[in-house]
This record gives sequence, C-alpha cells and structure tokens, in this order.
Amino acid sequence: MLRRIHLHGSLKSIHPEPIEIRASTVAEALKAISRQLPGFGGNAITGPLRVKVVGHETLESLLAPTDAQDIHIFPQLNGGKNGGFFQIVIGAVLIAASLVLGPVMPTFAPILMKLGIMLVIGGILQMFNTPKRDNRDKDEKKSHYLGPPKNTVEIGTRIPILCGEDKIGGHYLSFNIDAVDTGVV
Repeated sequence: MLRRIHLHGSLKSIHPEPIEIRASTVAEALKAISRQLPGFGGNAITGPLRVKVVGHETLESLLAPTDAQDIHIFPQLNGGKNGGFFQIVIGAVLIAASLVLGPVMPTFAPILMKLGIMLVIGGILQMFNTPKRDNRDKDEKKSHYLGPPKNTVEIGTRIPILCGEDKIGGHYLSFNIDAVDTGVV
C-alpha cells in the first residue's frame, strides 16, 4: 500500500516534503526511510533518533497492518530527571517564605531567598538535563597483574589540550596492546 510520511518539527529539516513509500505496516515504512534518508537513523554519539508516530502508542500497533495512508512523525521530546518539578516547587515555597518573614527576621530572610532561587534554577536545569547512558560492559574481565590496556575515555569525552604552563589531568589512550602470558613451566 502506498503511504505518505509527513515529518514534523526538527525532522522537517531532513526532508521537507512528504515521502511516498510502499509498505504494508508503519514499522516497515519507518525502517525504509531510516535506511534511505541520511540523518534519520541517528549517530554514534547521541544514539538512535527517537520519534513518535501519531496514532501508534505501542510496538504492536506499529507492526500491525493498518489502512492509514498518511503517517505523521514527530521527534520524541526527551526530558531529564523527574525531581526537577518537585525542586522548583520547594524553591518557590522558600522564596515566598523569605518574602513573608522579611520584616520579622531580616537576617534569616535573605538566606531563604538565596536558597529558594538556587533550588528553582537547579530544578529547571535538572528538567533540561538528559540522563546518561551506561555503555560499559558489566561482564568485563579485569587483570590484577597489568595496568588498564584499554581507553579510559569514552566517545564524546573532552580531552584537555595544554596551552602555556599549567597542570592538567590526562587520559589513557591505548590501542593495539596485547597482554601475553609468558610464564615458565
């Protein structure tokens, strides 16, 4: 069945016009455009591109046959942690308390005001912060005899470059290292 895929939001920069594809399911249409359009599949640093298909909330509905000819795809909005809203509310309560207690306790009110403002700003930043993915292998075998024959830097980590005279920390950048057991029998 011929389907028209409409990209919305930031995805519209990838392909502004509707895309026409023959596919039996919505999942098949998504798979086809993710392989054909550059930039739709994501990259190595940020991971796969997360999208929301209108009218399809579960994986089963994406795989089920449907008669819908128009498929609307939006970028999925990713938020940060859940504690940001609660922190903003506590900060707002502290700011209100500092305004009420200002004439009664002039030395205590500025401390409450500063604490409330810091909590509100921290809560807002927490809502914008995206959680980090843990890409390390849990079953990694560690050697007790040799140092780390692997990189200590993951993809996307900033490596400082020294300009002038200063002390900076470094990272192990190692490759093509083979640990060979040469024990004598």
